[in-house]
Amino acid sequence: MNYIFGYGSLICTDSRSRTGISGSAHPIEVRGIARKWSVHVPDYAGTAVGAHSDPEAYCNGVFFAVDEDNLGRFDGREKGYRRIELPWADVHSLSTESLPLTGILWAYVGTSQAAPEAERPIMQSYLDVILNGCLNYGPDFARRFTELTGQWQHLVNDRAQPTYPRPLQSSARLPEIDGLLIEHLPALWAQQQNLDG
Repeated sequence: MNYIFGYGSLICTDSRSRTGISGSAHPIEVRGIARKWSVHVPDYAGTAVGAHSDPEAYCNGVFFAVDEDNLGRFDGREKGYRRIELPWADVHSLSTESLPLTGILWAYVGTSQAAPEAERPIMQSYLDVILNGCLNYGPDFARRFTELTGQWQHLVNDRAQPTYPRPLQSSARLPEIDGLLIEHLPALWAQQQNLDG
């Protein structure tokens, strides 16, 4: 059995379902992975989160099961990343769900260390998807995402014309997302730009 560690948009059930069929997802925290805004997306002018090896770091996210066919679909989705195996010994469950006794846990790690810049910003439509997924596991899980992610800079509000190809279908959670950003990332929120500049 194959499992994927989702630490960005793959935390969100809706986002995963637009790529392939996956099992139910369970919240975890992984030792040895540092997450930061570091992958310049090849398909649009934005920066995505990437995972990078760091023995001192922790990264929260979810794991979910996939078969071989759907693993290939997620491989196709994750352009700008490479798939590596993670040791289950570095995984801590954040729920009552037991970790699997067998099977391979994969993560898509970034091949770039580039920080967001004005021409390659963090797109709000993409961040919305991630935080929507995080909030499904509670506000503390979402806050932990903000704490365990580096290189927060150059946020652009593209909600009116989403740049991200798999934006949220509903705006119901946007006030909660905004409140989270205002509370935990006030400097980022204050410098947010609109898409049209």
